[in-house]
Amino acid sequence: MPGFGRLHHVSLGQGPPLVLLHGFVQSSWAWRLNLEALAEHYTVHALCLPGFGWSDKPRTAGYRLATQAERVLWLCEELGVDRAHWVGNSLGGALALQIALLAPERCKKLVLVNPAGRDLGVFSVVLAMQHAVWEPLLHVPGVKFALGMGLRHVAYAELARDRAFVQQFLAPLDTPGARRAALVVAQHYGRDLRALECRLPEIGHPALVLWGEGDGIVPQRTAARTAALLPNARLEHFDCSAHCPMEEEPRRFNRELLAFLASGAS
Repeated sequence: MPGFGRLHHVSLGQGPPLVLLHGFVQSSWAWRLNLEALAEHYTVHALCLPGFGWSDKPRTAGYRLATQAERVLWLCEELGVDRAHWVGNSLGGALALQIALLAPERCKKLVLVNPAGRDLGVFSVVLAMQHAVWEPLLHVPGVKFALGMGLRHVAYAELARDRAFVQQFLAPLDTPGARRAALVVAQHYGRDLRALECRLPEIGHPALVLWGEGDGIVPQRTAARTAALLPNARLEHFDCSAHCPMEEEPRRFNRELLAFLASGAS
């Protein structure tokens, strides 16, 4: 991408375009249990968001939500994607909503999986404290262990989280610029999400909000408020999931998503 660098993606299948947007400090790997099932019906593009996963992470880049939306739209133009269904988890859900505001003509339907909102409970306070100058602290011994424990007790409910899983999840954090990019995103997270929520009533696209009942990051009230503010949305609970139903209950997730995308007008 001009002025940024390479944006990584995994593309599979044939049919109408479907774009998958992962969550904070995740990567396209988050959709590994969904790609093949979705690709039977759609051309699926699982992106590594700018600054995350295996995409480039320039040290001078900014990562405000609106800027990220512009970058993702640029990549989709390069992929030949004019108008697509958008599926986003956590940060990716907020980004899908930002894209719907920025370029409504580029969106068909939205699937928002435990979408981040202005109220993330205790994490709202933690995120507000982040700043790029703290990057050296993320290299001290024990940080990865702490993140692994967070995955086990906050982000996932039923998914097996062995050492191999944690290593695969955290591997992109060792790429150049990854930890700084995460801090810069976190620094502006709350402000961007508050601004986004004020404009949710402007988004008229059909939307499905999915929420895992064991989520320790996005409270139920946040998911419910997002669904209530969107004019054409409904909320569906996943009782055996936490923050990532697409990984924790992939069969049900794939079934629900495909049924929603196939229903009614697009």
